[in-house]
Amino acid sequence: MRLHLIPAAVFLTMLAVTPAFSQTYAPTVTMSVTAPDGSTQDVVARDSSVGVMKLKDGSEYQFRPTVIDEPFTKVTVAIFKADSTPVGEVQATKGAAASTSKTTPSFKIAIKSIELKK
Repeated sequence: MRLHLIPAAVFLTMLAVTPAFSQTYAPTVTMSVTAPDGSTQDVVARDSSVGVMKLKDGSEYQFRPTVIDEPFTKVTVAIFKADSTPVGEVQATKGAAASTSKTTPSFKIAIKSIELKK
């Protein structure tokens, strides 16, 4: 009868240990964003989180990077108004020239670094 308890004990042990091994990573992306007014600001955000840029006219925009490859070089950056209204997105590559968004307003986004921090 005790043999029936062993699979249950193994299963419960796996449930307790699994969260420690299945922690997700969220690389930190540093972007150099050039606004339509020509001002440039570094915006930092974790993968799938948002960083904010405030323009000289007081308007705010959010930039949400999503790393799309494992060597951490390519990023899709979604652009939103501060009220979370989508504006558009642009793809950029770490170390390459700034990519210009086809949005209104238009932003130039260069990926300065993508780092996996704990």
